[in-house]
Amino acid sequence: MLNVRRMGVFKYDIRAVLRDTRVDEALASTIVANVIAKASRVSINEAKSYVREVETKGGLQKDASDYICQLLDKYTLWR
Repeated sequence: MLNVRRMGVFKYDIRAVLRDTRVDEALASTIVANVIAKASRVSINEAKSYVREVETKGGLQKDASDYICQLLDKYTLWR
């Protein structure tokens, strides 16, 4: 589960990755919203699967999707 106490920092970091890799702003907003929804409500693995799916469809570069998955691991709340 995503640590909601650090949600602001997570959003900033993921948006920075998407901005640095020059992802279209409309697609970036969709990616951020879906990653946060899946990571906070379903599971971190589902969020990672979504990121990899977007990568295979050509929406993200490999290095960006790898870094987003690392961010998901970093901001995971372990119980």
